[in-house]
Amino acid sequence: MKVDKTVKGAAKESDVEVLLSLIDRSTFVGFRDTVAVLLMYKTGLRITTVGELRERHIDFRTNTIDLDGAVLKNRDTLKLPIDDQLADMLKVLIEKNKHVRSKYKTRNSYVFLSANGQGINNSQSSSNAISKSLTKYAREFGLKNVNAHALRRAFATNLLNQGANVALISKALGHKSLETTTVYLDLEKEFVAESLRDYL
Repeated sequence: MKVDKTVKGAAKESDVEVLLSLIDRSTFVGFRDTVAVLLMYKTGLRITTVGELRERHIDFRTNTIDLDGAVLKNRDTLKLPIDDQLADMLKVLIEKNKHVRSKYKTRNSYVFLSANGQGINNSQSSSNAISKSLTKYAREFGLKNVNAHALRRAFATNLLNQGANVALISKALGHKSLETTTVYLDLEKEFVAESLRDYL
């Protein structure tokens, strides 16, 4: 028997702005979380991929994230552009990471570290440090749709609203099928009908 899935909504830009304004960026964890939120919102990366991101994956000459199959769910490769603001914040985070690694005598090249210098996916629990922080922020600040998945959906929805086609969005998300992407976008029937009218 086929059961309809409830599609979870995308994060609203206003909620992301509120979240970013309330996170304490003066702390290492707060700054790290701010960069992670922006990265997921602007690139659509999965939270697990963010946790596996290494310094070698960021090309600051071309402002791109260049991912190999080892860190992606579908084992494919992916190249995504980042803007100057995000690139600058990633550079600052990488510098801050050096101090954290030095303090805790850890050796790794992860971009997103826990407060003790380990990779954020190296936790004993199923969720990583940033995912836990997002849950805490959402509860603390009363933000309903702010989580890693909602940020990824927001990236896809923003692309669609700016005129990107579903095939391009699917590729950017690393989906293997367009069907997954159309479910992900939760396209309303009226939107589909109006969009198709332009091609009659």
